[in-house]
Amino acid sequence: MTALRHSENAVAAKARAAFGRMLTSSQYDELLRKQSVQEISAYLREHTAYAQALEGVQDSAIHRGRLETLLRRDLFYQYARLTHYVPGAGAGAIYGYIVPDMEIELILSALRVIISGSGDLLAALPSFMQSYARFDLVALAQAKTLDGLIEAVRATPYEAILRACREQYPPQGGSLRFTRYEVALRTYYFESMLLRAARAPKHAAKQLSGLIRMRAELMNLNTIFRMKTYFNADAGRIRATLLPYHWRIRPRQMQAMIEAKDTQAFMKLLSQTALGRQINPQAAFIELETERVRYHETLRTLRFATEPQVVYLAFMLLRAMETEDIIRIIEGVRYRLPPERIGAMLARS
Repeated sequence: MTALRHSENAVAAKARAAFGRMLTSSQYDELLRKQSVQEISAYLREHTAYAQALEGVQDSAIHRGRLETLLRRDLFYQYARLTHYVPGAGAGAIYGYIVPDMEIELILSALRVIISGSGDLLAALPSFMQSYARFDLVALAQAKTLDGLIEAVRATPYEAILRACREQYPPQGGSLRFTRYEVALRTYYFESMLLRAARAPKHAAKQLSGLIRMRAELMNLNTIFRMKTYFNADAGRIRATLLPYHWRIRPRQMQAMIEAKDTQAFMKLLSQTALGRQINPQAAFIELETERVRYHETLRTLRFATEPQVVYLAFMLLRAMETEDIIRIIEGVRYRLPPERIGAMLARS
């Protein structure tokens, strides 16, 4: 057995052990019964695997933003703890997926601030990832113009992407076509992840590709739903916002949904697909439905996975969804929603 394979097996074993420490159904039920952010913080620290992440926290002083930051930091540290065992984080393998994902989210946030002319990205920076990022986070947050943003990501793959977008879609009257930049950045992300997946052993490559393509396709469904529901967008405008990847829905089916006359027609066509049968056609917010699909498909992949890279990626995706579920509970409690309504919003429901 090679040293790399031995390291990967160690990562897989630790990922499965960490999966066993994720929140149980009864722990979720307890969280749903809490009445405040402070009670949620205390429960997570005293009764769950988040004890270390919240060590030293004064529950009486904790607020929503701080608790959410600590949870997201712990997710990143989980990634760091696991990839520590892989030399060079598996140079070119799937292990490094989380860093470019977070980098792109930060670049998109910076673009939003530049477009709106307001907002304080500096205060929300995930400083814990600075040693992993390929650009200076503070320089990015301080960028006030597109040129400043391009300079902040100089000598990274993002520089070329942003320059190409600026040339193809030049700013008009000071405005930027945010969606074009978003599609270009996310396309780069998914393409690079698929290339990483392709380097894995054949069976693992297929499973990794499925996890990656699933996320892209479900994002496309969310986009079509939003564009039809809130913007009454035509097919041409919708196509320009979609990622060029497929998972379970055939291209012909996707094309028909893009051309559907309205949201109701889109949902009807979606319900006729194998994937759509897992989605409530009456759903008011399709994002919750697609997140549930992703959760349960990823969970199924993890349960049957034998290849280390698949175990690792499936676990980390589930762990990220658990973090978002806890944050949904925090938000629900903050707005005093009833427990059953909050529970219905969770990906694992």
